[in-house]
Amino acid sequence: MPEANLKQCFMQLGFVLLCLLSQGCASNTPQTIASDIADKWFKSTELKGGEFVLQVYYRFDQLEAPLSVYIEGDGKAWLNKNRASRNPSPRNPIGLSLAVRDPGKNVMYIARPCQYVSFEKNPQCDYTYWTNRRFAPEVIASVSAVIDLGKKKAKASKVNLIGYSGGGAVALLAAARRSDVTSIRTVAGNIDHRVWTKQHKVDSLNGSLNAADVADKVSAISQIHYVGERDKVIGRYVTESFIFKAGSENCIQLKMVSGATHTKGWETLWPKLIREKLPICGEK
Repeated sequence: MPEANLKQCFMQLGFVLLCLLSQGCASNTPQTIASDIADKWFKSTELKGGEFVLQVYYRFDQLEAPLSVYIEGDGKAWLNKNRASRNPSPRNPIGLSLAVRDPGKNVMYIARPCQYVSFEKNPQCDYTYWTNRRFAPEVIASVSAVIDLGKKKAKASKVNLIGYSGGGAVALLAAARRSDVTSIRTVAGNIDHRVWTKQHKVDSLNGSLNAADVADKVSAISQIHYVGERDKVIGRYVTESFIFKAGSENCIQLKMVSGATHTKGWETLWPKLIREKLPICGEK
């Protein structure tokens, strides 16, 4: 073998060994990134709800205490404006990062359909479920069914829902079909996607339910909707539209968060934000 080729082989072998020793190669995948965030605090499982098997992380420290459920954002939906991603699993799972900072007794995180779970287990997954059908009825049904499984395991009677970005819409849509939700918090939530797509002049999410359409159904649930002052993806106009359609401001608050963008600042601020008092319905 020529000396140049031999030298190249040794260099490649050294790189492979370095990856194995440092786990640098493995930790570059979305699944291992999520595991690295959650493993110190949560147990991991996959639960089938409706049509999908969903990735779940959870920590149940006090059975029968209320269950706080975090729902992930849309993840890597698009590679560019015209090309959908082949896998929506987020490399920066902000919803999960918020969940591990929750001081509650029972906390569960649910990834969205097609995130972190192999497509062999979810053969129906295709790009429509992280693009125009991201809030399809079967998506909401799946998440709600997994909430039921977590609630049963934690022996909880009440549920608090927290959703990041598109997960905020899922939280509201799930709450509209449930009777056990005592509070809802959204973080940079896309809770009126019709207003959002119109503002950004992009295709409407045909095949998706719209959280703003159930605003009146959830208007009696205490809610805080956090919007980053520097968020150029989801502006306050989205939440304002939702609140207007809810027809009641007594139970619902919009809070602007200084310094936060759509993806930055939330993890640092969350330990303080999660302790803020929710509005008491009926009080002005």
